[in-house]
Amino acid sequence: MSGRGDEPVGGDAAVPGTEDVEEAVARLAGRARRRNAARAERVEQLLAPGGTTSDPAARREAAQLCHTVAGSAGTFGDDELADAARRLELALRDGGRDDVAAALDRFRAAASGTPPA
Repeated sequence: MSGRGDEPVGGDAAVPGTEDVEEAVARLAGRARRRNAARAERVEQLLAPGGTTSDPAARREAAQLCHTVAGSAGTFGDDELADAARRLELALRDGGRDDVAAALDRFRAAASGTPPA
């Protein structure tokens, strides 16, 4: 059975227009990675080394940025970064200093693409 012209219906034939969609998704994913890198950098700026900041406004902003990174990274399949961002968000909202420091190390590693130390 044939579809339009000589194109077979089903089988291994490429669906017309999917290359455009795939390119668009790849562009969006690249943009999301760049934005998430900038967000991660801002989180680093907000939190003193080791996540020891006592400024509640800085913690809230960092938690919100982590929430945004988690959603964006998850949307584009970066599960490691999404999970690390979620854990840091929760630690910033509910955890103690040690929880934040450990979660920040994991987030930093996931955001940079290097394994945690």
